[in-house]
Amino acid sequence: MSWAVPIAMPQWWLFDMLALVFFVLIVRAMMRRPKESGGRTDSGSRLGIILQSFGIALAGIGAVRPTLSWYGAPAIAGYVAVLLLMGGAVALFGSSSTELGKNWSIEARTLDDHQLVCSGVYAHVRHPIYLAMLLFMLGLAVSLGHLVQLIIAIPVFLIGTRMRTDAEERLLEQSFGNAFIRYRDSTPALFPKIV
Repeated sequence: MSWAVPIAMPQWWLFDMLALVFFVLIVRAMMRRPKESGGRTDSGSRLGIILQSFGIALAGIGAVRPTLSWYGAPAIAGYVAVLLLMGGAVALFGSSSTELGKNWSIEARTLDDHQLVCSGVYAHVRHPIYLAMLLFMLGLAVSLGHLVQLIIAIPVFLIGTRMRTDAEERLLEQSFGNAFIRYRDSTPALFPKIV
């Protein structure tokens, strides 16, 4: 028995194209980082990275049922869902990694000359890159018809995200003290307020 919801193959192709853009943005962010020196790291974020990756992998595991007509209403709804989720993921990651500049890193750390970024997308949410990753995971699941897998994938991803955000926020509070506390208290962590 397959848990996969039927899809049209262009859903998967659309995800592939936008996932490629997402990964190009990751490579771009990695290449723009200066060589790190000094600062503090929190190795506790590594387990969070592993859990987030595992959650994303869970969303992608399973059979695929590409049986929908490419031009039917369900297929078009699938295209729109993948486009919105992945478009959001790409836009959020691109804008937030650009806003962070040299502060961007895969592992939780602060530099000696680290800056507290509170502008751009960071004025609305403290961890937009993790929101982008969540949208990526949802886009993957929708593109493959793996909605049932999200029952386990989302909690695993969110536990890993919590581990990472806790590690990052400890470091930021140590570096910026009251300035970070004011920012933390006035800005949502993962989901922006809808005004």
